[in-house]
Amino acid sequence: MPHGLLTEREVAALFALYNATGGGFHAHVPEEAVVSRFRKDFRGYVSEGLDDLARHPEAYIVKHPTRGGMTYQITGVGIEKLKQLRLL
Repeated sequence: MPHGLLTEREVAALFALYNATGGGFHAHVPEEAVVSRFRKDFRGYVSEGLDDLARHPEAYIVKHPTRGGMTYQITGVGIEKLKQLRLL
């Protein structure tokens, strides 16, 4: 996949992470806070989308390992991508 292109599940996960953090750059939220915003049959796809976004070369999100589990943070690049996609 060329750089800068996102799949539907990656866009959905990025937008859900933005909503879960309240649009804040410094907020770290657990995966459950993002995944719980979707129907139960879509949650697996969103979880995969978060993992794909974390590995993306543009660094739309950042993973933070904690004692309680993995948390995620949206970056400025991720917010700019949502604006480019006209979701914000």
